[in-house]
Amino acid sequence: MNIKWNWGTKLVIAMAAFMLMILTFVAFMVRQEVSLVEKDYYPKGQAYQEMIEKTQNTIPYASEIVVSYDVNFVYVTFPSFFRPGAVKGEVHFYHRVSDVNDFFSDLILDENGVFSYPVQRLRGRYIIKLDWEQDGIEYYTEKNLSIE
Repeated sequence: MNIKWNWGTKLVIAMAAFMLMILTFVAFMVRQEVSLVEKDYYPKGQAYQEMIEKTQNTIPYASEIVVSYDVNFVYVTFPSFFRPGAVKGEVHFYHRVSDVNDFFSDLILDENGVFSYPVQRLRGRYIIKLDWEQDGIEYYTEKNLSIE
């Protein structure tokens, strides 16, 4: 049996294949999870100038703030300028891939000026966002952390 394909038949087949391809892409895109980097990005954008001022307050001390970890804990060591009892703030372990893996903790320094957090909950690459105040002056800095 020999079927003759004229230009009309070829055009209909090409259009049907194109529509099937578009529908496949639409179905694929609908099933993808789209997560925003920040859920509350608008209020954070409004407070950006405040964040710039906090970061500028931290510049003289930023290189002295050191992040390290061992098998049990992540350590953030602060310079001696920051007194353990006077520092109040928050630590945000921001996971770069998914906000499900984000963690928050109060910033409490021990007598040596070190903040520690259990490493067992942390896996992957994080940005440690440190936001604190001492003597009415606010500070902010970010440090990278990668735990495998």
